[in-house]
Amino acid sequence: MQTVAVIGAGVVGASVAFRLAQAGARVIVIDRGQPGQGTTGSSFAWANSNQKTPRDYFELNAAGLREHRSLRDELGGAPWLHEGGNLVWSADEAELEARVTRLTEWHYAAEWWSAERCIGSLESKIRFPDPSTRIAFFPDECWVDAPLLATSLIERARQLGAATQLGVPLQAVEIAAGRVTAVDLGQHGRIAVDTLVNAAGPGAGEVAALIERTLPLAPTTGLLVRVAIAPAPISRIVHTPQVNIRPDGAGYILLHHESIDEELGDRTRINTNDPLVIELLTRARQAISGLDDAEIVGARIGTRSYPCDGRSCVGALSTIDGYYEAVTHSGVTLGPLLGRLLASEIVNNQPEPVLAPFRPDRFS
Repeated sequence: MQTVAVIGAGVVGASVAFRLAQAGARVIVIDRGQPGQGTTGSSFAWANSNQKTPRDYFELNAAGLREHRSLRDELGGAPWLHEGGNLVWSADEAELEARVTRLTEWHYAAEWWSAERCIGSLESKIRFPDPSTRIAFFPDECWVDAPLLATSLIERARQLGAATQLGVPLQAVEIAAGRVTAVDLGQHGRIAVDTLVNAAGPGAGEVAALIERTLPLAPTTGLLVRVAIAPAPISRIVHTPQVNIRPDGAGYILLHHESIDEELGDRTRINTNDPLVIELLTRARQAISGLDDAEIVGARIGTRSYPCDGRSCVGALSTIDGYYEAVTHSGVTLGPLLGRLLASEIVNNQPEPVLAPFRPDRFS
């Protein structure tokens, strides 16, 4: 039985750990924080393949979206999975038209609705400028309570025998004769391992540096604002020209927009009374009725882990035996899929063909 250290307890790392434990590996999950509280806990958590290109990356994310439902069926339920689709109202109608055409040609569920039909059937609170406004509806997309997914998979891994070292930073990785042999957790001790999975998200470059590897990342940041409002005025993901909105549990909604992200600069922390936070709520009130009594209850800036070419980096590094990477944008969409595929590769020592375009060796 091989011993595998999984570095990172976000959705990706938790998924890898669960599948490895399920396959009979001896697993230890190491994270300097708590499960689901890093990037996973600061994600808009929209599971989709909506704007993912080129085609191979689109197909990977489409498979990731399907994997969420497969996991739900396997486990007999998934309280973290919230279906209902995604509505997109865009100021750039030409781009949206081209997107829907491309996605339809790629056999992805995409429909055109009028604003009038949308208000009558799906979301009555959206303030469209005209009842004839065209809306794209993507019925298979969903949002995920990502921290709940990560903590649930870690707990399932524990039930299968996995160990955890949480709140513990990785200090060093030992290499002997070209292969991983141990991890050093400082005062928490040294653990002999056969395999290490680097699923550390934005910290993946630091983990890679411990084996003298350069993993080029181009992280981005995003602002999320949590708002208390009961009853919630929407029941699914809604993208408008000025604000993106989704439910966030009973009595809450979550706000985000790319144009606000561009104003963050190098900040990693933000207060609820910051002008950018207030701006998101102002935009939401303009886009959705029923928010007059809404109260901001939280604001956080998350760091997204982008490999520098924007594509997932998953699999074994050929120059060091026993070292694997699972680093990607869209970790919430891809986590369950990458967990299953990577665990299969590790346990069976057989590469998964679907991951061929995303191998770590492209950065060697």
